[in-house]
Amino acid sequence: MGSFRIRLEACEPARGRFRAYLIDTGIDLLGDWLVDVTCGRIGSRGRLVRHVAVEKEAAKKIVKQCLQRRTTAPKRIGVPYR
Repeated sequence: MGSFRIRLEACEPARGRFRAYLIDTGIDLLGDWLVDVTCGRIGSRGRLVRHVAVEKEAAKKIVKQCLQRRTTAPKRIGVPYR
């Protein structure tokens, strides 16, 4: 796993749902893995949460947990992320 970006959106105009979810990963200058998670309304700056992991496996686990949470969106906000 190298640097990559995942962008998901959940849109349903009838219900006023316009959500974006972005995961960016990469390695910093010290060799630690950074996982930046940004979420919020489409078109806004959103809320950024940065996770730091020492090992690649820990970074993979963080990304997996974030994506698993997005699978519950239909139950929580009424529209799935794509």
